Amino acid sequence: MLQTDSIIWRRSELLGKMSDYKFKNMVAAGELQRIHKGIYRYRGSDEPDNDMVLVQQFFPQAIFSIFTAASYHDLTTVIPRKVQITLPSSGTRRFVLPDYPPIEIFFSSDRTMSLGAERVELEGQMVSIYNRERTVCDMFRYLDKTGLDTAIEVFKAYMADIRGRNIQMLMEYAKKLRVYKYISQYVEVTVG
Repeated sequence: MLQTDSIIWRRSELLGKMSDYKFKNMVAAGELQRIHKGIYRYRGSDEPDNDMVLVQQFFPQAIFSIFTAASYHDLTTVIPRKVQITLPSSGTRRFVLPDYPPIEIFFSSDRTMSLGAERVELEGQMVSIYNRERTVCDMFRYLDKTGLDTAIEVFKAYMADIRGRNIQMLMEYAKKLRVYKYISQYVEVTVG
C-alpha cells in the first residue's frame, strides 16, 4: 500500500507508483475503489467530513474562494450551496467534476491567481484558501454572483474586526484586482 496523506488518487498517479497489472488486481480485489472516472481511493480509508479537504484532493491547484472563503473566515451569514474554488485560467479548462461535493469554479489569470492565497490545516490536511483581504475584494469583483448586499455584509464584517483587518493590504489587493473604486469608497465611509 502507498504511504501518503492523500485521500484520493488519480489513476495516472497510481500507475506512476505501480504496474498496470498490480493496479488492475487491486481494483478487482476491491483494495482500490473507483469513486469517479479516473479517481480512486483505498478501501477502508475514511473520506473527510470537510468538503474542502475532499475538493482539494480532486483539484490540488485550486484555491478556495468567494463564499467558501468568506464562510471559513466568518465574514458572512450565507451558507454556500457549492464549494467555490478558483483555478488558473491557463491550462485548466478540461477536467471532470465529481458528483459530490457540488463545486463552482472561477478562473483567475496567472498574474492574480496566487494573490492572497494562504495554506491552512483542516482535518490534518493542508488546503489553499484566499485570505480575508482577497475574499473581500473578490466579493466586489464578482458582484454579479455575490450581490451588492452580500458584498457589503462581508466588507462590514471584515472592518468590524479591528485587530484582524489590514486596510493597507486590502487597498493594495483592490488595486491589483481592479475593485479599488468600490473598496476605497467603503473604507473612506467606514474609517473616515
